[in-house]
Amino acid sequence: MTYPHSSEEYPTSRPPSNKLLGGSHFAAGYSAEHVAGGEFVVGAAFAAWGASPSAVLMGLIIGNLLAVLSWAWVCSPVAVRARLTLYEYLSRMAGVGFVKVFNVVNGIIFAVIAGGMLTISAQALHVALGLPAQTNWYSDSPAFIGMVALVGMLVMMISTLGFHRLTTVARYLSPYLLTIFVVCGLASLPLLWQMGRAEGLGFWRIFEVYIWTGRTPDGKEPFSIWHIAAFAWGLNLPLHLGMGDMSTLRFAKKWQYGYHSAWATYGGHFVAWVGAGMLGATSALLMGVPIGNLDIGGVVVPVLGVAGVTAVVLASITTAVPSLYRATLAFDGVCRIGFVKMTVFLGTITTIIACFPLIFLRWLDLMAYFNIIMAPVGAMIAAEHFILPRVGIRPLWRVKNRINKSAIITWLAGLMLAAGLLMGGVHLFFVFIPVWLVCVALYAVCGYHEAKRYRQDASLGALYESSYGHDGITQQTRQIQSLSGKKTLSIILFAMLIACLPLYGDDPASMLGIFQLLLIVLTVLYFSVVVIINGWRLLR
Repeated sequence: MTYPHSSEEYPTSRPPSNKLLGGSHFAAGYSAEHVAGGEFVVGAAFAAWGASPSAVLMGLIIGNLLAVLSWAWVCSPVAVRARLTLYEYLSRMAGVGFVKVFNVVNGIIFAVIAGGMLTISAQALHVALGLPAQTNWYSDSPAFIGMVALVGMLVMMISTLGFHRLTTVARYLSPYLLTIFVVCGLASLPLLWQMGRAEGLGFWRIFEVYIWTGRTPDGKEPFSIWHIAAFAWGLNLPLHLGMGDMSTLRFAKKWQYGYHSAWATYGGHFVAWVGAGMLGATSALLMGVPIGNLDIGGVVVPVLGVAGVTAVVLASITTAVPSLYRATLAFDGVCRIGFVKMTVFLGTITTIIACFPLIFLRWLDLMAYFNIIMAPVGAMIAAEHFILPRVGIRPLWRVKNRINKSAIITWLAGLMLAAGLLMGGVHLFFVFIPVWLVCVALYAVCGYHEAKRYRQDASLGALYESSYGHDGITQQTRQIQSLSGKKTLSIILFAMLIACLPLYGDDPASMLGIFQLLLIVLTVLYFSVVVIINGWRLLR
């Protein structure tokens, strides 16, 4: 997603009607943010986790569906009816003290996510230049640190451009990145087929033998369908069940725009993870090393060449920018020094964090722990909005200057439950599910007993209006312009798919050089056309 400039933030109030946006903004934003450099890491991880082809495909279908429904049925209705940022909602619901603690925790989470994207970008650039990979928790390469700093400065600059200019950029980036991930699969298939044919393997057996083998390198139990489904559902929990996307979906005209998250989960995650998994397996076979030993550069460079590095950097930036934005919003609620100043300050800290490859090495585990921290908070908001009004208690019932004891109890109980489940042997990827459900029920019960003195005999609509204001704001929306040069750009993207054809001959490995040349030429052509057509309009 992309976000408003500081003058259009409305961090403590509902946005005016002329700032609301149509569905295409959110479709572009979701598809751009969720086709990120990290997808290459995830795609290769499925193979290292020992998942089978059926576990990967069915698990992704189930998990991504649950993620879409979490956005559309939980986060989006709250965001569109309340039209408040997550931080302002929590401030009104639980009090300034609670939200400051949460802001610090949440800000750190998103700063680390942004830092991880910078690390991934630098890893890809580092390998492309033939420098040693960074496999320790610290970096011993000045060149790596310099590349992190360069990408970090770029992310900081982009983060201050403003909502609609960033949306325009995202709408050009997202189709390119999606095309690249399709190319990952198309380019890998003939190389895998050549190797499989030499061993007498059929089509499906190629996937079982070379990509998702059902065996882990270290002999641990392989992941099942439900491991993959839980991972796909929970990866973006801070945004849907954790309610982080309230800050962006509040600009949506309709709550149904939450369904546009399907562009993220299926158009982004599903295609990207499957394509990246095939790419990682192919690169590992070409290099003669286990897939688990590949870093991001090792995954993309052997097959995609320089174009792969370009895609990793661009994809990482599209995630680093909104993550830095969310971190800025969080810390700005604690120390108000101005949006731009806070962006620069946090961007600098994030860049320093990114210089430590530990973030990249433990990326997926870190995301799972972040989910555990965020799950109780999103559960409280869900109970506040969906359950308490049905027993006569309006949302945001807390009396000014009073402590919301229910919120404190629920968050602490959720963290304690998570710790107990982990110590009891529940897999890290599953923990958020019982934690979120228990916290919804716990906050509803505690909140009812704490707020029952404020019960009102009023309709559901009246309770919402008394808390959030009149909903007439949804009657207007800003219109989005169609992509300039859409036909020309579509032809270039189609040509990128056609560029895979040379690999479908008798000796695809010998044609890799030609394919990589075509891919980088078409990449340069695509963005040259974007700049020529739009000129400085993207940056003005």
